[in-house]
Amino acid sequence: MKVLITGGSGDIGEYVVKELKDKHQVTILDLKPPSKYPEIPFLKLNLLDAEEVLSKVKGFDTVIHLAAIPHPFDDPGDKVMQVNVIGTYNLLEAIRRNKIPRVVFGCSESASGFGIHNVSYKPKYLPIDEEHPSYPHESYSLSKYFGEVMCQEYSRAYGIEAISLRFCWVWLKRDKKAIENILKNKNVDAKNWFSSYIFPEDVAQAYRLALNYSLDVSPPFESFCITAADTFQKIDSLELIRHLYPESPPPIKNKEYFQKNPYASLFDITKAREKLGFEPKRNWEGGF
Repeated sequence: MKVLITGGSGDIGEYVVKELKDKHQVTILDLKPPSKYPEIPFLKLNLLDAEEVLSKVKGFDTVIHLAAIPHPFDDPGDKVMQVNVIGTYNLLEAIRRNKIPRVVFGCSESASGFGIHNVSYKPKYLPIDEEHPSYPHESYSLSKYFGEVMCQEYSRAYGIEAISLRFCWVWLKRDKKAIENILKNKNVDAKNWFSSYIFPEDVAQAYRLALNYSLDVSPPFESFCITAADTFQKIDSLELIRHLYPESPPPIKNKEYFQKNPYASLFDITKAREKLGFEPKRNWEGGF
């Protein structure tokens, strides 16, 4: 399979490239060449250049779309929106017009409004699954929400097979010191991500599984929550929920989910397990 990976030179992208390069014909699209895998074909391209994207993104069987500003903390909101939303639109237009059959979108649990956020909403229920209403309201969460909606609507209108992977806070080696400090202090008051996380190797696993997943729905679009199997807290998840919402905890939608794993992520990965065959292999107790 000929696979284009946008953002393939990035911190997460290099794990996805490693996962796929021996099984597929991989090409990396990025603004900078990869520091690893010099043998992989490289396409230097700015996704904000619509004409260049249209002329060069062609001849692939699948596009994995990872290229994005990964959070709203270092860039102004208008830049986050422009790069993430307009870049995704330009890419989807090239996919449509050049008849590329499938796109796998790198979304985020922030699209739900319960990842990176400015306002702390109370969920209608927990764990949050793909059917929970979304409440994005700052630049990054909005950009990921709009990206997923665009994928869904291109799927509906043009029949493009689209899969959106809502992965949460990816634990990268560059953040090791900060993460180790969080693990030491166990700040259960932090509502960002509900203490959910994932290692990049498991992100790469999800992309590999998504490439060959058979979309048997109409329109051919699916979204999946992708996190580690647990939270990074030492307390069980029901206790964590009571801590976060002491006056009136949200109702538990899937009680069996926490019965099977008392420390389960508050983002429900049941659908990813049952449909994609996704099973997280790493957790925080194993360290880096």
